[in-house]
Amino acid sequence: MRSLTAGLMRRGALVLGVVAGTASCNELLDQSAPSRVLEETLQGPAAAKLIVDGARAAFGCVFQAYVTGMGLLVDELEDTQLAAAGWDWDRRTMLPVGGNFATATCDGAQQFGVYTPLQTARYTADLALANLKGFSDAEVVDRVKLIGTAALFSGYSHILLGEGFCSAAVDGGPELTPAAVFALAEAKFTEAITAATTANDAAVLNAARVGRARARLNQAKLPGQAVVSAKLTEARADAAAVPAGFVFNIPYNPASTFSRNMFVVRNRESRLYGVAPRYWAMTFNGVTDTRVRVTQGSRGQDNLTNNVYFADKYSAQNSPIALAKYAEARLIMAEADYHLVGPSAAVPYINALHAAVNLPDFNSSDPAAILAQLIEERSRELFLESHRAYDVKRFNLPLDPAPGTGFMPPNPNGVTRNKGGTYGDVRCLPLPDVERDNNPNLSVGR
Repeated sequence: MRSLTAGLMRRGALVLGVVAGTASCNELLDQSAPSRVLEETLQGPAAAKLIVDGARAAFGCVFQAYVTGMGLLVDELEDTQLAAAGWDWDRRTMLPVGGNFATATCDGAQQFGVYTPLQTARYTADLALANLKGFSDAEVVDRVKLIGTAALFSGYSHILLGEGFCSAAVDGGPELTPAAVFALAEAKFTEAITAATTANDAAVLNAARVGRARARLNQAKLPGQAVVSAKLTEARADAAAVPAGFVFNIPYNPASTFSRNMFVVRNRESRLYGVAPRYWAMTFNGVTDTRVRVTQGSRGQDNLTNNVYFADKYSAQNSPIALAKYAEARLIMAEADYHLVGPSAAVPYINALHAAVNLPDFNSSDPAAILAQLIEERSRELFLESHRAYDVKRFNLPLDPAPGTGFMPPNPNGVTRNKGGTYGDVRCLPLPDVERDNNPNLSVGR
């Protein structure tokens, strides 16, 4: 017996992503889904590419939802709407009983979820990977290249499960710590690197290098634990192999809610969630930091927030979201050198990032100041790209607003927007009861 998510997939929910097989990579599910696809029709070599495209589409949908939700959980976004069922994201009050974060779809506007959609994306990628390994190159065109793509999206699905959740389970298996999930992600990225090297697929190869560097960095610096130098060395080596200027985007299009960048709908079009005050006017030594561009919009849907701030990097429903890029690789190298060589070794990386956007140099020899700036660089360079929430957890950064503060306190507009309850202290999403109740390894005694 498998977990709930895998069971749903086996009964036909896989079709949510599978129809992308008729579209190109950049179209990302712009076709209408049939009502049912029998599982046996998905096992043959003719369906191999279809399932890989389905995994890519399913991941694309959950990725924009994850960026939104985890941005709300920390200090990137703020709630500006009145759907109380969605307040738990910004209020940091998720409970294992579940709710939107656990079971809602990835393409909702006010209310959206990540757990079931993320497991769906992971399962689809793993199904594609398993099927492809059973076929020959003669049976499937570009089989090895497809293996690399499937492994890549499995790796990133595992990464988000490990970073976003306090624990996780895979296909009805036991409860896993984030460290164990990161190890699974690393193995998937290794598969992707091997396949992409053979297939000469530079895009997947470098995205997998960044992904494996991220997985290894996470294992090297777990929250509250000492740095593991060997893992940090491995992370640095992966990051160092990424070429300058590299970026791997997740594309979107407005054909359907499943394929569009719903962050734009939630933020810019419907004014449900706005950029949080921390990012409204970012500067360094008095110079505007153009890596974080925002636009002041009109009143929020809660009719309390005077101005909802828009994230300019996502201006339309077809705006892509960066999944892996050179700047992240350089930040991983900077963090590695901070620990392996010495704190001052991170400074040139920071200043190279500053030079690229015409910011003044950062100058310090104080280890604490350098680490603080490195964390700050990550918050700006990787703004609204899925990283900030786990950085808050692994570096044990203070939660803002502090736990116990009324939801929501007066904001810089001078408007009191208390909606009910107080901010909690959730730093990672709990494994939801929907998994525990349907997973035979977790449901005993419940």
